[in-house]
Amino acid sequence: MSRRMLIVIGIAFMIAVGGHLPATMAAAPSKPITITWWINPWRIAPPGFPDDKAPTAEDFPKWASEEFMRLNPGVTVKYEVVTNTGFDQKIAAAILAGNPPDVLRPIGFKREWARQGLLEPIDDYLTAEDKQDFYQYALDVGRVGGRYYLFPWNNSNNGMGSTLLINPAIFKERGVGIPAPPERGWTVDEFMQVAQKLTFDRDGDGKTDVYALSFPAKELLVMMGWMHVFGARLFNADQTEVVLNSPEGVRALQFVVDAIYKYKVAPEGAAGMGIYDSINMFHQGKTAMGYGGPYEIGRIDRYVKDGQLKEAFPVHITQYPHLAEIGPIAHHTSGGFVVFKQRDAEKKKVVMDFARFLTSKDNMTLLKSLLYVTARKSVNKDLYKGSTFEKEVDVYTRALDYGVPYFGTDITTDPIDKHLQAMFEAALGRTKTPKQALDDFAREANKILFKK
Repeated sequence: MSRRMLIVIGIAFMIAVGGHLPATMAAAPSKPITITWWINPWRIAPPGFPDDKAPTAEDFPKWASEEFMRLNPGVTVKYEVVTNTGFDQKIAAAILAGNPPDVLRPIGFKREWARQGLLEPIDDYLTAEDKQDFYQYALDVGRVGGRYYLFPWNNSNNGMGSTLLINPAIFKERGVGIPAPPERGWTVDEFMQVAQKLTFDRDGDGKTDVYALSFPAKELLVMMGWMHVFGARLFNADQTEVVLNSPEGVRALQFVVDAIYKYKVAPEGAAGMGIYDSINMFHQGKTAMGYGGPYEIGRIDRYVKDGQLKEAFPVHITQYPHLAEIGPIAHHTSGGFVVFKQRDAEKKKVVMDFARFLTSKDNMTLLKSLLYVTARKSVNKDLYKGSTFEKEVDVYTRALDYGVPYFGTDITTDPIDKHLQAMFEAALGRTKTPKQALDDFAREANKILFKK
């Protein structure tokens, strides 16, 4: 008797005696099937992972692959962890060669892939329960031409551009109050008053030892967060022109430059700073505030376990400051998994089952090990209840209610990202005025994207 027949008989017996199968359990396929999937580094702890160890980027995909193979005899899953640096170039090369992975967690959903017919629509694989459970905005991230192409997974990102982190010990040292929960919001004027008190010479040598915060010009998510505070947007309403050089944009960028050079609440050298420079300053107590959401709080714990940080310290989440006439603003995005076009119908179903497995309720709870918020309402409802992070996650999710997309919803900004970064570098390095830097960027970006 064949292995396949034994499995079928076993399944029939389970059903006959009133048993049930795991959600992803299926009869063996009629032929061996191999699934390939790529994911960028996510240090997620799989079930049973030791609490005293920091997971690596390999632990989650290795577990997920092995667990799906266990539940689906006859299926082989091959994963690859692709570094963030060069990620887009690697997938572009694979697509050009006609050999993309079956499943991918893209760094930013690429709508042109759906328009070019490279992706499988997933509408037929979303249950009625799924459609009620996933946040609609998370589903809409992958909606193109009235169809869905992205299985939602994470809700927002690591918090860059969404919220700020504060070190309460430094606030207390300077006699500065923390914005009150549950919103923890503050105006731009309140923020600047506090920022000046948080910038000080601790050892009396005449040099600033602690700044309120830093501005990493090379981190576009963080810097665009500041642009949004003042009402600036990258594109106009119908997304036909780059308009970041609006009066609101100039005011926003001038605010950042003044924070560094006029009020001196942030260190000079921002033009050369990336996000890890900013994170390290915060971790080392050289800034009272940093960037990020719950994930970045978790990073502190991981750094301690890895030996990169001597000891953990408490952190609170607060909103970016806002203007009264505009109101609170936060970056909001969602990510998930796409399925590339399949030629074989049987394999297509198995690949879809794997994407559904990754985004199932049970497996989505694993994002808690990163202190991430998920794309499912039912999972988020109780995910952090009773946790020491419950209050901070609540502040974060409240901020996300004010979420706006950074770069518009239909336009890929990859071709202009380096020009956007150069604009921030020029303004923060004072090689150009904010208006000059923005005008030069807008002119170049419009040529590239809109042939203007």
